[in-house]
Amino acid sequence: MKGWLPHLLLLAVAAVLGTWVWIAPPPEEQSRPLAAGKSAGVQRVTLERPGQSLIELERHDARWLLTAPLRARADEFQVMRILALLETKPAAQFPATDLERFDLQAPVARLTVDGEEYAFGGINAVTREQYVMRGDTVFAVALRHGAALPGDAMALVRRVLLHENEIPAAILLPQFSVRQTGERWSLTPPADGAGADELQAFIDRWRQASAARAEPHDGRKPLAEVRIELQDGAPLVISVLQHEPNLVLWRHDNGLQYTFLAGAGQALLAHPGHPVSVKNIK
Repeated sequence: MKGWLPHLLLLAVAAVLGTWVWIAPPPEEQSRPLAAGKSAGVQRVTLERPGQSLIELERHDARWLLTAPLRARADEFQVMRILALLETKPAAQFPATDLERFDLQAPVARLTVDGEEYAFGGINAVTREQYVMRGDTVFAVALRHGAALPGDAMALVRRVLLHENEIPAAILLPQFSVRQTGERWSLTPPADGAGADELQAFIDRWRQASAARAEPHDGRKPLAEVRIELQDGAPLVISVLQHEPNLVLWRHDNGLQYTFLAGAGQALLAHPGHPVSVKNIK
């Protein structure tokens, strides 16, 4: 009897392998991206979650804009994370029948890309893949695609204070101002220790300022005002809503307030000729 055991085991393994080959998609289907188009050509994206506001994104030239539930510049990196779904290669695919099997009878999210809907269902605890339905087919994709869907619209708002085309010609704070004259920067009133390198570093901090959070203005009254004159002549008004523990700035033109963690916030308002200190920026 023991001599038959190895043969029985081999037969069982062969049966399992035969079943897998029968149900597995052909190699060319396994290597085929989920969508035929490329993410670079997408123009419009919407995301629906039960009980939440509809999120709408539109491409304008090379930029992505959030158009609902609020209007704001979108974080292109976060949008590309969402659109990576189109170019993923599913691990498996199944007919879209018996949707309860895939937890797709009530999808947790519906992503629509240029009119094509992708419904997100349950997660396979064994393979660590999520089921996504498009048309009459259910695909098993990596969990990162579901994780890339934002929990709310604010997660998609671009947190950079100044856009790349907004180049300061002058920054005016209550205690001092830095202005470009020719190819040099000047400080008013002048101060020891504020040389060309310090002034350039101050301007660069503003140009590269990226907040920890961006959200609609919460209605607080300004404590102080910062005016930025841009090289194209357009004025930009930014109010200080809070100094400590984090700096909160409000851009009047887009209605958003930006929260900077303590160190980064203090560096934005600190006098170029003085060490960074909260006492120097109030």
